Amino acid sequence: MQYIIASCFLLVLSIAPAHSRGEFRVGGDEGNPWPSLLSEEGAGEYWLFDAEGQLVGTESVGVTPHGAAADTLIDFAGNAIGPRFIDPAVNLTLIDPNAADINTLLPYTGGQIQTTDGCSARDDQIRAVKKQFDGDFTTAHFRRFTPGQGIFSGGRIVAGVTGEGWKNSVVIDFSTAVPVNRIRFFPRLGREDDILLIEELTEPKPPLEAFGEDSFAANFLAWYELRKGDNNVRFANSPCDRVSRVTKGLRWVRNQDPALTVIESNRENLDAVVELRFPTESIRYITAQAFPLRDWEVAEFEVYGEGFVEETVLVTQILDFGQPINWGKIRWDADVPEGTRIEVRTRTGNSPDPSLYFDENINGDIRPITLKEYEKLDPSGRLPTVYDTDNWSFWSPPYDFAAGLRDSDEPAEAWRDGTPLLSPGPSRYIQLAFRLFSTFTTAPRIRSLTIQFGDAPAAREILGEVWPIAVDSFAPTEFTYVIRPEFTADDTGFDRLEIRTHAQVQAVSAVKRDGTELDLNAFVPEIQDDHFVVSFPRLQGEDDSFKQLEVSFVVPVLRFGTEFSGWVFDSNDPDQIKQQVRPGNATFRFSGDAIAVSTPVGGRLLVDITVTSNPLTPNGDGVNETVEIAYKLREVTASRPVQLAIYNLAGQLVVKLPPITARSGEFAHRWDGRDAAQQLVPPGTYIWRLQLEEKEERAGILSVAY
Repeated sequence: MQYIIASCFLLVLSIAPAHSRGEFRVGGDEGNPWPSLLSEEGAGEYWLFDAEGQLVGTESVGVTPHGAAADTLIDFAGNAIGPRFIDPAVNLTLIDPNAADINTLLPYTGGQIQTTDGCSARDDQIRAVKKQFDGDFTTAHFRRFTPGQGIFSGGRIVAGVTGEGWKNSVVIDFSTAVPVNRIRFFPRLGREDDILLIEELTEPKPPLEAFGEDSFAANFLAWYELRKGDNNVRFANSPCDRVSRVTKGLRWVRNQDPALTVIESNRENLDAVVELRFPTESIRYITAQAFPLRDWEVAEFEVYGEGFVEETVLVTQILDFGQPINWGKIRWDADVPEGTRIEVRTRTGNSPDPSLYFDENINGDIRPITLKEYEKLDPSGRLPTVYDTDNWSFWSPPYDFAAGLRDSDEPAEAWRDGTPLLSPGPSRYIQLAFRLFSTFTTAPRIRSLTIQFGDAPAAREILGEVWPIAVDSFAPTEFTYVIRPEFTADDTGFDRLEIRTHAQVQAVSAVKRDGTELDLNAFVPEIQDDHFVVSFPRLQGEDDSFKQLEVSFVVPVLRFGTEFSGWVFDSNDPDQIKQQVRPGNATFRFSGDAIAVSTPVGGRLLVDITVTSNPLTPNGDGVNETVEIAYKLREVTASRPVQLAIYNLAGQLVVKLPPITARSGEFAHRWDGRDAAQQLVPPGTYIWRLQLEEKEERAGILSVAY
């Protein structure tokens, strides 16, 4: 009787709930506009489909104001995203002449022009230098030189002339590194007196009528120094930012700043129009400093470049889906030419703001405060914000971009393409970050992006834990993986668990559901190269009864900090939308509360190399017809090619086999005893060489006999 009741119980749990799918689409012909991801009003809408794939409605996607959305020189043309191409005819330092009196924003790049003056003099100096960036050739940043009595050092005069002429520097910050290859500056030129200079100006050449009648060419800059810096140089945002915990110790730019590289330092300039040309390079900061010897001025200081911005970033607003979402897959349609790449990251959360704010009370105790209270504090005295790890995941590692590419040979609604969304759910909020890497002549582009999700989570939360959490070798080890779900009445439940192991599992030794071991002949594990899936009677329900799944498996760990990421899903769900396992206290038997495993640090990347069927006897008898060179690749997080080459004892190349491109895992090359011309090699001794790019090489000897 008890057996019948238990069987009925399992049957009830196996009844499949109804499923529906949601999709959030950006770009392309049907998706939300890419710029809407930066909007403060909302990010568009998502689509809902029933179990048969029929559209049943749409819902709005909101945003929160706490995500620091931003883009650096992203081109949104064609409802796609790519890096901006810098037009060689555009002056990158041209400001809006009608902007506020001290506004020196650079509309084309989003940067700003400031000076090295202290904060107290900042506004006055910016008003003065603004005239050399306003596009008006009849106005100038003019400095009158007042001679002095000399420079004293050690009680004596070491230079006979000195004076006042503003010795500080103009600081141009483009907000990110942009391709630059030309700098031009000159004083006010007269239409008649300086006609030859005007006619010799290179493109873009201002019209003659843009210049004034009077010539001030004699005020040209005789002594100057220009410096540059790329994205690797970091400064505070302005001279008014004090070095503090908030600015992370960053200071503002100094005169002749040692962090910057000299473009040109000229103490003998004789040219009224200075035009510097150099090979295109990525530059974020430019400083220009004049050394006063007489009156001087700059009417226009212009910077030009050409090519795609080498590194651009788009960070979306925090997107609000209105309720906890069970994230499924993410995919994109993109072009990534050779020499370029794209990084996509995500993070998810269950609160609108991923930051926590604190302040000290009069007793020196730290207390939580609201954002509004935090913003009222003096910036120099604020405590750093704290990341809300209880409610937000950290940014995911970059997705395997090739795995997420849209497969046009598959129907979109089938979702047989794409890659699992790495950030955990269920969660109400999600934020995405895109980083595009280009060359000056070639750029990648993302046309569209789609996120798949389920209308209801499999469980309110699923905690996972693995043991052991440290191994002392790279040999196959038995691990136990435990998950503990917590359900509510609306949760769909699940009957599958997928565990990513990075290397192929050698055996699944046991699966226990609620403490009872399952028959693996009835519930056969599905083992793939880098993951495996176990099945079991459905876990579901909102009561407080014990619910737990325990899986034991044998696998080598080839990368320090390998995370056995896990996902649960319902086999009856046509979309196979998966919910990620969170690390946590899934069982009191283990103390790690983690799903990552540590390994020995350092050592070789190619390990445990074995050569089988040696000697090789390719004589057609079916025995030892090929030699296999197997190995483990460890501590390799990005795909890298491993090449096997065969040499004779004279060191001559016999054949080079096609490379295997892979990350950490177990692999094998096979050689059939033939050379590059597909002819059988003579019997004898040969050298095999296994090479991982330029990082590591292993070699050995094998024999060929007939």
